[in-house]
Amino acid sequence: MENAVQLYRALLVNRAYVRSLCEGTVFLAASTIAIFAAVSYATVHASNYVTDFVLSRVGPFNVRFLFIYGTFAAFVITTGLLAWRPNRLPFALKATALFLLVRAVFVALTHMAPSPIDPQKAAPFFNSIFYGSDLFFSGHTGLPLLAALAFWHIPLWRMFYLALTGFFGSVVLLGHYHYSIDVLAALFITHGVFQISCWLFSRDYALFRSSENQAAPRPKRVSRRKLMAADSGYGPAPKPFMLHVVRDEPMPGGQANTD
Repeated sequence: MENAVQLYRALLVNRAYVRSLCEGTVFLAASTIAIFAAVSYATVHASNYVTDFVLSRVGPFNVRFLFIYGTFAAFVITTGLLAWRPNRLPFALKATALFLLVRAVFVALTHMAPSPIDPQKAAPFFNSIFYGSDLFFSGHTGLPLLAALAFWHIPLWRMFYLALTGFFGSVVLLGHYHYSIDVLAALFITHGVFQISCWLFSRDYALFRSSENQAAPRPKRVSRRKLMAADSGYGPAPKPFMLHVVRDEPMPGGQANTD
């Protein structure tokens, strides 16, 4: 907790960081408006639903609880991860905003109706947020994958978000909330969005990774004779294996951001 507070203090006095954070916030707000407009447009102009190789053989099952509350749980966990290390915020905001903007373009271009789902209806509030004709491509599949790619350097969170990608991909197919092409295409498009984000926001991505230790190469094996010599005082003790901190290029007007 103390490290997080110190990191906040160090970054919030950095003008370049504050400016980048504001840019990400504005970009995300604009992209959110764009995706809501695209969803409304696609829902109003939706045509008939089509057959699907997977959906015609599976379900539909009532997985609304997992679909809705699983989304909220993933959102809370991700928000906590980002808030714990404020150096992650600018890139996360901008990459998410770019993802939403790209998805808004695809949604506005395709006006296909969703496949018939289970007859149980969600509450009006949830129905307005989670259900519509925004089919191509699946945001529930793409966003966890985007997080997995961003946290790729941390094995624990990489595996968590990859598992979450598979979980939501299965849920949207079991509930017939997306066609199989929506889930499959989300994997490729999300990877492209991530690569573009790393190119467009390279400094923010370097800052995103700056608070984690990267494992150094495996140390060379030390012979038993050298260890015995070190213990007996007749030779130098082998150097311990240490993790080194990646120090990124400093942002304009400030020092390098590290833990």
